[in-house]
Amino acid sequence: MRSVFKVDYHIHPDFSFDAARDTIDEYCRRSIALQLSQICFTPHYTAVPSVIDKFGFVRHKGEKVSVTSQWLSDYIGQVKEADAKYRRKGLRVFAGLEIDYCKSIHDFLKKRLTEEYKIDYMLGSVHLVNDNLDIMIPSEAEHIFKNTSPSDFYNAYFAEIDKIIESDLFASIAHIEGYRRYGVHYNPDYADSALIPYKHFENIFTKLRAKDMTFEINLSLFRDGQNVTNPVEPVLKTAYDCGIRRVAIGSDAHRLKDLAISVDAAIDICRKIGFGVFSLA
Repeated sequence: MRSVFKVDYHIHPDFSFDAARDTIDEYCRRSIALQLSQICFTPHYTAVPSVIDKFGFVRHKGEKVSVTSQWLSDYIGQVKEADAKYRRKGLRVFAGLEIDYCKSIHDFLKKRLTEEYKIDYMLGSVHLVNDNLDIMIPSEAEHIFKNTSPSDFYNAYFAEIDKIIESDLFASIAHIEGYRRYGVHYNPDYADSALIPYKHFENIFTKLRAKDMTFEINLSLFRDGQNVTNPVEPVLKTAYDCGIRRVAIGSDAHRLKDLAISVDAAIDICRKIGFGVFSLA
């Protein structure tokens, strides 16, 4: 029986510029109340040159600063202090980042994040497609999903996931069906289970297995009212069939009240399919 336990490995504290001002300590105290055993913070780290002027910011000491400025030491220090403080209460706390990847910044990310700062958890994500439009911003998502056929979109989207996997920098992939959030509003094909791009998923999951990587069950669609895991259960079953045996669990919380939202749904589906839960401890 694989280990299944309550964790949240995708949390945006006040360092993320698009998050509320809920602090690392507040998230830790709430985690204990929710009986989580591990959490990992994942502020956005967007250093892609073509969009760094648009998205390349974090919040540090209440101010908007460049993601490449000197804030990581303070962030990691706060996480380490929290881990030391709360582990005696049964909670482990880790420092991760959610990162948009492109090959031109590979050496920079490797040197700065894996070698210099030794980030605990590198979470790769795809937000940018089609001339750097963001699938998570409603106005840009509308343009993408109304003007791109699903087949063309999938080719572009999964090519970006493939680059993350081949980089050898990451432990996991975030919200692998990230297009579902807004795609379903502008094209019903994205909500049609019969049209799930299984060939793309089989390719990606096979590569994840070969690299000993994983992906997350992202729970953010529960707060949007769609009330499904990301990816949905048929995709999760495909992952298992491709040899994946552990998955990360992440709420993608940007506000304290969304921490570990519907985590029991992820736990139930892990037990149903046979997954263990990814853990750094």
